[in-house]
This record gives sequence, C-alpha cells and structure tokens, in this order.
Amino acid sequence: MNAHDPRRQGDWFTEPTPQQRAMRAQLMREADRAQGRFGVGRRAFLGSSMGAAAAMWIAQRSAHARSEAEVNDGFSVPGDAVYEECETASFTRLDDSTAYDWELIEDATRGQQRAVQDTILGMLGNLAGLYAGFGVDQELHVTQTATRAHRANASDELILVALIHDAAKIISNANHPELIAAIARPYISEGGYRILRHHMEFQWKHYGAFILKPTDMRDRYVGMPWYDDAVLFSDEFDQNSFDPKYDTLPLAEFEPLVRQFFGTEPESRNRTADDC
Repeated sequence: MNAHDPRRQGDWFTEPTPQQRAMRAQLMREADRAQGRFGVGRRAFLGSSMGAAAAMWIAQRSAHARSEAEVNDGFSVPGDAVYEECETASFTRLDDSTAYDWELIEDATRGQQRAVQDTILGMLGNLAGLYAGFGVDQELHVTQTATRAHRANASDELILVALIHDAAKIISNANHPELIAAIARPYISEGGYRILRHHMEFQWKHYGAFILKPTDMRDRYVGMPWYDDAVLFSDEFDQNSFDPKYDTLPLAEFEPLVRQFFGTEPESRNRTADDC
C-alpha cells in the first residue's frame, strides 16, 4: 500500500480495525440491553448521555487489546454505576424544579422521542402470532392492508395508516382505534388521525349487524375532507385483508415508511378532551 493510497493507515478511508469492529458490536449489544433497562430504543440510546458513557467505558476497557478476540474475551458490560455520571434533574417536587432541570429533561426527552419509530416497529412485530380469533394473525392483516394500499398507489400517509391501524391491539383490542390514533396524531395529518380514530365505525358497515352494532355510523362523517379516503381505506384495503394466499409484502418493506413519519420531530401541544 503506497503513501498515496487513500486506504493507508490513519486515513479517513481506512477500514475499521478488528478492535473497532468489536467495540462497535459491544456498544450495539449494550444499546439493546439498555432498551430493557431504561425503555430507550437503540437509536435514542446511542445519541444520549447514557450511550456516551457506555461508549467511553467500552473504549477504556478495549484500549490495550491487541485483537478482536481480546476485546471480546472476558468483556464485562457496563454496570449501572457508569450511568450515574449522566446528569439528571435532582428535584423531588415539581414546584422545586429549576429551569436547568428542565433543560436536562427536555434533552433526555428528545432522545426518547427518537426511539418512537423503534417502538412502533416493535408494536407491529409483536402482532405476529396474535390471531384474536381471525384466520390470519394481526401482523399479516396490517401488512396486507398496507400492501393493498401501496399497490393502489395510495399516498404515503394512507399506506402508513393502513400499516399501523390495528397496532394498538397488542395493548387493548377494545379501544385500539383511539390508542393508535393518539400515538400517531403528532406525526400525521388531521385526516390521517381521523381515519385511524374512526376506522371501526366505517368497518361496521361490513359486519356490524352480526355484533349488534349500527352499520351506518360512517354516514355521520359524510362531507368531511377525509371521508373519501376513510371509505377507500375501509372498503378496498382493510376489510378484505384476511387472505393467507394473498402476496403480502413483509413488514421489513414498510420499515422506511415508519421511520419517515415517526423519525421526525413531532408536533408538540397538549390537547383537551373536546379536541378529540
């Protein structure tokens, strides 16, 4: 390798050393472990003070290793004491808090918000195996709904709505439209929110009579700017997406779409009950 080769030692184009690869792998494992301990997704963890503390710990433990094997051999993951150096608010009552406390909290909150996209993907993945009496599980149902929307050249937002509309069933079937609509509301349009919030009322047209529900509930929304999209979603994408033989795209195909919407800075404002 000559002196002018951009891959020479010390140049930015140099491939990672075995030690660097091992350190990166250790940090990814610690990020995954921290998700269970702190409830923070991998991306948010890596961009947080906790991630910085873990990275420093791993770098210090690996500094004198001569190979990837030495980095991994007997490596102990950071203990909780490492994270105690991460500055946090110290008040025990909100009325004793300071502006500086809230700067710390806002910074940590932004890190947590970056993990929402991972949380949504986790909710969707957890639908696998949840049949709830249907002939296909809920993951296949939502991905099939999204696949039909995609193949009908629906807007990105309507495809996203199709994908996540039943995601909150993993929490509660009874009020899943309200739950997922509230989660998604800061990231999507008012029309997208309304389709999520009211999608069961539109679906009752197809089966409400069998469960003693009115079949004309959707009529109350005629004339709303989102009504036609709600009908399209209900009648062409959702109600017919329980077919195990349909060529359904896998969840991974829609991951970029989830990150596109939920990876953005959300609208931030508190809503009152009469705004729902």
